[in-house]
Amino acid sequence: MTHILDRTVAPAINPIDRFHLPKVETVSFSNGNKLHTFALGTQPVVRVEWIFNTGSRVEEKTGTSFFTSKMLAEGTSALTSPQIQEFLAQFGAFLEVNPGNERINITLFSLEKHLAVLIPFIKNLLTDSIFPEEQLTKMKQIQSQGIQVNLEKTAYVAGVAFRELLFNNNHPYGKHLNLEVIDAIKKEDLIRFFKEELLNKTCDIIITGGFSAESISLLEQQFGKDSVVGCNTKKPLPSLLKPTREIVLEKEGSVQSSVRYGRMLFNHSHADYFDAYILNEILGGYFGSRLMQNIREEKGYTYGIHSSIVPMQEDGYFVIGTDVKREFTKNTIEEIEKELQLLIDVPVSDNELETVKNYMLGSFVGDIQTPFSIADKYKTIYFNGLGDDYYDRFFARIQSITAADIQAVAKKYFTPAEMSYVISGGF
Repeated sequence: MTHILDRTVAPAINPIDRFHLPKVETVSFSNGNKLHTFALGTQPVVRVEWIFNTGSRVEEKTGTSFFTSKMLAEGTSALTSPQIQEFLAQFGAFLEVNPGNERINITLFSLEKHLAVLIPFIKNLLTDSIFPEEQLTKMKQIQSQGIQVNLEKTAYVAGVAFRELLFNNNHPYGKHLNLEVIDAIKKEDLIRFFKEELLNKTCDIIITGGFSAESISLLEQQFGKDSVVGCNTKKPLPSLLKPTREIVLEKEGSVQSSVRYGRMLFNHSHADYFDAYILNEILGGYFGSRLMQNIREEKGYTYGIHSSIVPMQEDGYFVIGTDVKREFTKNTIEEIEKELQLLIDVPVSDNELETVKNYMLGSFVGDIQTPFSIADKYKTIYFNGLGDDYYDRFFARIQSITAADIQAVAKKYFTPAEMSYVISGGF
């Protein structure tokens, strides 16, 4: 007998009461490089990452870290840029380089059977890149054209201005590429940064997916024998001044305004990070959040509004972002501040808190369904020194937090008077 599903009855919700992040295996090579392995998945697909403890924070000249990183695959003494791309393509491999404030990440995606040729190839890029002048000129042109296009977008302008407002131009976290910065970059700058920060420097290697012992041996042979030294010591970050309350960047003829609203906050290791993160979820962290319900669904000022906490190595910030019709800009700011004040004045209802908890726990578990996403979680705790039990503690805090806890953290960090905002477009 065929069972007919009654679609008028919602399925039962099964609470998520446990969380498990698979453990990593870490070995230290004789030269000081560390290898972290996640042998997960049944498919012979692997991701190998080489992560160097350096980035824009240590550069003397803005943009040097970015262009040095991006140019690593643009030419060696034996291979041109097209030849490098052709070499990767014949194995169906993909290489990406992500330069950041604190670290530079070189990532290779490939079938495991091709690592025997691809790992020595990566070693060659990391030791023999020559930064061809022609390729640098092309890359500078591409980046300049992209910025010129973005400068016409209020969202881009607001994002850059908001980070400058919080950190200022002289702070490593506030620096960004602009046309003047790009124009000033020279080949000699890249060679100097490469030699000082990447060449023969220690790195963390992370391999994830379906790999064999032979691949581990190959990584040790290529990256565990040669003499390397630690990356240069990072200078202390400069002190921050209290930002101004408001910046309005008028754009003539713009029919919309982009709003970035928030304040300096803290990073993952702060004692109040978990509580602030959960509050943020209620406020604007998911589609059913208060900001979405008010400013999108009820007022119709925008198609979308979102809030987030952005943790960095030594700092962090809270930001709300949205794009609205120009005439609704002032109203949007007012509604944002009403929602913040409500979190301070009125405890979150049991029903809303339970809904957000279930959403966060479900999303949390959903975020670790692939080998690569599991490795990404590990990188967060490893590079920020958070301890192996970090996600266990986070998971437990989501389960245990109360409405009173939410209200307390709102009063402590989310008062409208402490916020600043940037408007790109105008009122």
